[in-house]
Amino acid sequence: ENRMNKCIYKNRLGKAGELIAKDFLSEKGYRYLAGNFRYERAEIDLIFCQDEKKLLVFVEVKTRKNKKFGEPEESVNNAKQLSIKKAAEGFLLENKEYDKYDLRIDVIGVIIGEDGPEINHIENAF
Repeated sequence: ENRMNKCIYKNRLGKAGELIAKDFLSEKGYRYLAGNFRYERAEIDLIFCQDEKKLLVFVEVKTRKNKKFGEPEESVNNAKQLSIKKAAEGFLLENKEYDKYDLRIDVIGVIIGEDGPEINHIENAF
């Protein structure tokens, strides 16, 4: 029973983090394309583009309440990286208009603490 609650809470925390990251990138001038994009079993949290730079940005968002277990972005392991790359390839297959765009994969770590969110944006994470 408790595990279920924890899971729901974690999911809510993750959603909150994704919204914060989405607003953060939108304010930086990126154009939002998609969220929670799935391709086969791979998934990517957010997809943005910068049309003038012909750049497609795939973003993995990691959200935590604190740094007890290190920086949130440190949890993006190799398997996760491969999954993100696969999702990125899938997005390109389904959206041919971005064929000529450069690709970038970013990780955004969000700590939702008592003083409001702390954001660490890592461009070209891997």
